[in-house]
Amino acid sequence: MNRLFINLYLVIILGLLSINWLSEQLWQQFVESEHAQSQQWHHIEQVAKILPILQGQKHQTKESIISQLSKTLDVPIKTSLMNNFYWLEEQKVKLMSGQVLRNYDEQDNVIFYVKVLESPIVYQVGPVNQSMSSIAHSQDFKWLFLCVSYLLLGGVIALWTRPLWRDLNQLNHMASEIADGKLDLAIYTNKHSPIKKIVITFKDMAHRIIRLLSDQKQLVNAVSHELRTPLSRLRFSLAMLEGANEEQRKDMVQDVSEIEALIDEMLSYARLENINQDIKKSSVELTSLISNQINKLVRISDISITWQKPAPCYYHCNEHLLERAIQNLSTNALRYAKGSIEISLVNTQDHIEIMVEDDGQGIDKQDRDKIFQPFFRLETHRNRDENQQKGGYGLGLAIVQRICEWHKAKCTLSVSKLGGCKFIINLPKDKNI
Repeated sequence: MNRLFINLYLVIILGLLSINWLSEQLWQQFVESEHAQSQQWHHIEQVAKILPILQGQKHQTKESIISQLSKTLDVPIKTSLMNNFYWLEEQKVKLMSGQVLRNYDEQDNVIFYVKVLESPIVYQVGPVNQSMSSIAHSQDFKWLFLCVSYLLLGGVIALWTRPLWRDLNQLNHMASEIADGKLDLAIYTNKHSPIKKIVITFKDMAHRIIRLLSDQKQLVNAVSHELRTPLSRLRFSLAMLEGANEEQRKDMVQDVSEIEALIDEMLSYARLENINQDIKKSSVELTSLISNQINKLVRISDISITWQKPAPCYYHCNEHLLERAIQNLSTNALRYAKGSIEISLVNTQDHIEIMVEDDGQGIDKQDRDKIFQPFFRLETHRNRDENQQKGGYGLGLAIVQRICEWHKAKCTLSVSKLGGCKFIINLPKDKNI
């Protein structure tokens, strides 16, 4: 980053020095041109002053001198009558006093007028082209010159920043790819790019993530194989066990079942961790999806379930994953409810809300941010029967949170009107792809 700052600083300083030097050279040329033209005007004005003296000369001699002066000065000289022009009062006074009058025509060229005393004759010298000196003399040109100088500086900085802007765009694309789970990056930058080290760091980070995900996948496969195999043998041995205390045998079978269930939950969570952003999505009718889930719950529990079936509501999502999230929240509510739960679906203009409420003990405010963390458990606060088997391994809500993240949704917790917990899945329509 220090190199980037120094490069930009040097570009600006060198650009300013170069543009100032060039501007000074051009301005000096304009000033010299203006000075030369001022000298020319001065000479023409001096010649104009002596023209009335020629009035006393013979016509042929006078015309010869005027022609020679016109050729020398490269300026037309002619005579006219005073009344052939419209004069302002101050101009007329100046001419009548024998002074040289400087005026401008429609093209802003200079014309000198001088009147012969006690005669209606007026000598006209010009028009004289102002060239660039008149422009340089104007305030507008100074502003234009300044703007051009700054535009040149802006051009120099743009030439320097364009490669940087291109590389930053690639870096932004790379960050978006990583955020979307696409870690196989193939982005190349110029070896002289000022952000080359940043790009290399991003690539290294992506490769480390790929390696960690690969290691995690191997670990999950190892857990699946190395633990399931001896558990299967143990379950088979328990089935063949004879003469053992039946209550002890049931306890051992129950322990084996719990370990198998934990392994299943861990595998489910690991699959969600490794899922990519391009999960298959389709238009799903949520009302029917929730109704089917409730019908399953009614068959396995005596808890009262309230569900006011709304109008059909469609959402573009992965049906299997969203059904799993609703199932986890519903099962969680059944586990901790005292006698009733309530499930509702609200369809608004901006989002869709799926709410699952129970009448259990609830969760303390300081623990609400922790419940979506893997393996975080609060059974000592929530379980309605301390003597029954405690369900859950702290992964159910973590799975819900992960599914919501894949759908750009949010899962939040608040206090239910029933007295327990109220989980809300908020599905935004503006991010619905």
